[in-house]
Amino acid sequence: MKQINFIILAIIGLGLRLWLVPHWVDAGKSDDGAQFEQYAVNLVQHGVYSDDATANPVPNARRVPHYPLFLASVYKWAGCGNWRVVQIAQSVLDLITCWLVYRTARELFRDRLVGYWSYGTALIATPLVAMTGYVLPETLATLWTTLAVFCALKACRDNRNVWFVGLGITCAAAALTRPALIALPVFILPAFFLTPEGKRFFTAKRAALIVGCALLLFLPWVTRNMVSLHQFRVLAACRATTQDQAAAGYHRWLSTWTDSQAYNRPLISAVVGQGSGYKPDQLPPVEKFPDHAFDSDKERETVKGLLRQVYVQMKLTPAIDAEFAKLADEKIGRHPVRHYVLLPVFRMLMLWAEPMGQWFVKAPARVVRYAQLINLAIVAFGFGGLWVIRRHWRDAAPLVLAMAGCTVAGALGCFCAAYVDPRTVVPVYPQMCIFASACAFHLTRAQSPLKTSTEIYEPDYDRW
Repeated sequence: MKQINFIILAIIGLGLRLWLVPHWVDAGKSDDGAQFEQYAVNLVQHGVYSDDATANPVPNARRVPHYPLFLASVYKWAGCGNWRVVQIAQSVLDLITCWLVYRTARELFRDRLVGYWSYGTALIATPLVAMTGYVLPETLATLWTTLAVFCALKACRDNRNVWFVGLGITCAAAALTRPALIALPVFILPAFFLTPEGKRFFTAKRAALIVGCALLLFLPWVTRNMVSLHQFRVLAACRATTQDQAAAGYHRWLSTWTDSQAYNRPLISAVVGQGSGYKPDQLPPVEKFPDHAFDSDKERETVKGLLRQVYVQMKLTPAIDAEFAKLADEKIGRHPVRHYVLLPVFRMLMLWAEPMGQWFVKAPARVVRYAQLINLAIVAFGFGGLWVIRRHWRDAAPLVLAMAGCTVAGALGCFCAAYVDPRTVVPVYPQMCIFASACAFHLTRAQSPLKTSTEIYEPDYDRW
C-alpha cells in the first residue's frame, strides 16, 4: 500500500467522524459530559477549577484536570458550548491514535500489511468512532494510553532514554485524564522482565526516570489541591458528583449484583437522580430490577419498601441510604465468593461483550446494528489474535498487559461506581484492533505474524 492510500484512508476516517458521527450521537446526553463542560466554562469565565453552576464557583477536585483543560483551551478559542469544534479536535486526536496503532503494529510484527490492517480497523472501531462525538475524556485517554503502550514496546527493544521518559509522561497523562488508568504502569512495567532485552534495558536509573517524569506531571495538580483545598489529593474523588456521594449505600447494594450496563444505569438515575420524571404517588420501579438482584423474596420486599420511601420523599435520604448499605453488608457476608470473585470475572467478560452501538442514539437502526456487528467482530478477532500469538506473547507483553489492566480496573471499579461501564476499556481498544488484524493475517497466511525477541532487532526508520 502506498502512502497515498494511507492518506486516503485517513481522509475517509476523518469524514466519518466529522460528517456522520455528529448526526448519530447526542453530545449533550451524557451527564458526565455536562460536568466536564461546566469545569471548562468555569475555567474560561472565572479561572476557577470547579463544576459549580453558580456566579461564584467554589474550587473542588471531583474530576482530574486534563480533559477539562483540553475543553477549556477549545472553548477559549471557539467559545463556550461549541461542541462542534470539540468534535473536530477529538476527531483529529483520534486519527493520531490510529496512526499510533499503525506504528505499534509495525513495531511489534515487523510486517507492513498487519500495520495497515490495524490502522484500517482502528478507523472503523465503533467505540473509537463514537467517543469522538461526545464531550467525554475517552478520546484523549485513548491517545495517551496508546502512546504509553508504544513507548513501552519501544523501550523493551530500543536502549534509549527517550522511550522511558515518554512512558512516564504518558502514563501520568493518562491517569490525569481518566483516574482508572493509574493502574496502567502497574500492569505495563512487568513487561520489561518478560524478554531478555527488557531485563537488560530496565535498570534502577530507568525506573527512577519513569517515576520522576510521572511525578513532574502530577506536581501541578497536587500542589493546586494542597493550596486551594488544603488536601493532599493525587487523583479525583471516587464518586464524581454530590448525588453519588450521598448515595454510597445504594451504590454498594447495586455492586452486589450488577454485571451489565444494559439496565443498571437507568436504575441509578431513577433513584439517585431524586426521582426526576416520576410522580410521588407512582410505584417504585421494582419490576425493572432483574431477578438475580435479589437473593430472596424478603430482600425484594425490603428493597421495594425502601424505594417506596424514596419516591414518597422524592429523594434518597441518609437514613434510607444507610438501610441500603446494611442490606449490602448482609448480602456480601452471605456470599463473599460471589461478590469478590465470580462477579468481577463476569464483569470482565461483559466489558468486552457490550455491543457499544448504544452510543449512536440518533442513528438509524440499521447503522446501530452494523456498528454492533463491527464491534463484536473486532473483539472476536482480537481474542483470536491473542490465541494466534500465544506461544510468543511475551514479545507483545506491553499490549497484552495494558488490556488486562484496564479490564481488571473496569471490573473492580464496580465496587466504587456500582455499574459496569464499557468506557473503561475504550482506551485499550487500539490494542484489540492490532490483535484482530493479527488474527486476520493468520487466517489469510496460515502463520503467526509475530517475530520473536530472539531475532536480531533492527530499528524501524520507515517514515510511515
